[in-house]
Amino acid sequence: MEKIFTAILISLIFLFAGCSYVYRDFKSVKDMKWYRTDIKTFDVNIPDDGNYDLMFALRHLTGYPFTSIKVKIEEKTPEGKLFEKKAEFFLADENGNYIGDVTGELWDIEVPFDENVFLKKGKYTFKISHDMNHNPVILVIDVGLTVKKH
Repeated sequence: MEKIFTAILISLIFLFAGCSYVYRDFKSVKDMKWYRTDIKTFDVNIPDDGNYDLMFALRHLTGYPFTSIKVKIEEKTPEGKLFEKKAEFFLADENGNYIGDVTGELWDIEVPFDENVFLKKGKYTFKISHDMNHNPVILVIDVGLTVKKH
């Protein structure tokens, strides 16, 4: 019994030691209809100068009508510089099967939009809006942002 407890304890230590999240948050979408004007804002405090991975996250329901989502991501640095990027993230494979983690009808996907990027210590603001031709985009539950130490 003691060996099992020790093995579990060691596993948990490695699990939490490997976690390099600096920031992870989701913003809800009202009535599962994401309008282009519903800009999701994330204020991120970067603790130290270094290289980070920036991830776009989305939660949607089965029935989401597209194989991808196009977004516009605006970044404001601690110095006040603004950068804008447009990206398309695939939510389904070439056969139309959703990709990501699923629980019941809820799909959860997290994909990088900037990897191994150098960020200075300080407050960053990220604003994410959809850039789809259809407005609103339906069956979207949450929009998220994750920042991990590279």
